[in-house]
Amino acid sequence: MSEHLSQSGGPFHLDYEQHLEPYVDGKANDIDREIVDSHIALCSQCADELRDLFAFKEQPVAAIKSDAGVTSPWWKQWLPRLSSLSNPALATAVITAVFILAAVLLWTTYPTSRVEQVETGSPESDKQRQAAEKEQPSPGATEHAAQKNPEEGRATPREEPLIALNDASGQVILNQRGQLEGFQELPPDLRESVERALATRRLQASPALRGWPTGAGNLRSEFEKQSTFAPLDPMDVVIETDRPTFRWRPFENVRNYTVTIYDAKLRQVGSSGPVTDTEWTIPNSLERGITYSWQISAALKDGKTVVSPKPPLPEARFRILDQHAVAALAKLRASAESSHLAMGVFYWKHGLIEESEREFHALAKANPNSTVVAELLVSLRSSRRR
Repeated sequence: MSEHLSQSGGPFHLDYEQHLEPYVDGKANDIDREIVDSHIALCSQCADELRDLFAFKEQPVAAIKSDAGVTSPWWKQWLPRLSSLSNPALATAVITAVFILAAVLLWTTYPTSRVEQVETGSPESDKQRQAAEKEQPSPGATEHAAQKNPEEGRATPREEPLIALNDASGQVILNQRGQLEGFQELPPDLRESVERALATRRLQASPALRGWPTGAGNLRSEFEKQSTFAPLDPMDVVIETDRPTFRWRPFENVRNYTVTIYDAKLRQVGSSGPVTDTEWTIPNSLERGITYSWQISAALKDGKTVVSPKPPLPEARFRILDQHAVAALAKLRASAESSHLAMGVFYWKHGLIEESEREFHALAKANPNSTVVAELLVSLRSSRRR
């Protein structure tokens, strides 16, 4: 059998990339197919290589079961067969193609999105990692829990309350640490004032009335005991309404009365004019947050005029609740579930003494045997006379 010669003078064989691969894949043109057909008719080596390539192509791209029944990747099964190819160059090319195909299959089957998330540190991967960390107990957490509760399944005994009171909103509890249980909706400053009042069982002079003349509280007390002509309300208090009603004791042989209102600089800001009743409501609103004083004068039938109070007695003072406190009071009424305790302390704190006393009376009625409420009520009444 004659043999083709290459340009170097040696035996000519078909090139894998130029002749054999296009022929097997069906991509060779008519001229190249004729070259391959004519060559393999004369060259047994190239004919064997072409036959091996056709056999390799016909194998399914899937896992092949071994005799032992263990499934192994198809490319591992083909490696021994590829090494037996007669042409080393052809064997090298086929092996390279096999590994490239295996790499492509591995890349397409691996969850690349997960790889990208982990490598790039995307928000989703961070959230998944953080969630996994939360599920795992921290080092020593189990030991700490065991030390905290050595007897598994044993219920923690409930702490005995220091004070427990019945209130319109339910039971009010002050624990052994001096802290309220519940009342989460209360503002922090009011909550602290309630805790202090219960713990000390006292209500000192209202912070809103501090700085007023000493002995001003005695004026109302003395006037209430006597039948002398004098102002009654409002006196030494803060009031919620900006249109107060003024009340006073009557005078004998009087033709009419006149109420005069002054600001902190003793400037007249309002007057009733002559009235015959012993009370009068101002028709216009007074400014909030301002301290006022007022006098009542009686025009007698004999032509004389009597004014009360007058020196050396202190002035009859009152203050209109400021707008910020009005808003806080409205919010408290809506959220405190009609708690007499919370409302009573709020009124006391802002100088609404009569309203505060009314709330503590209701609290005492709900707790007739409570010495705590009784002491709070006594201290509240006492603070009005200081």
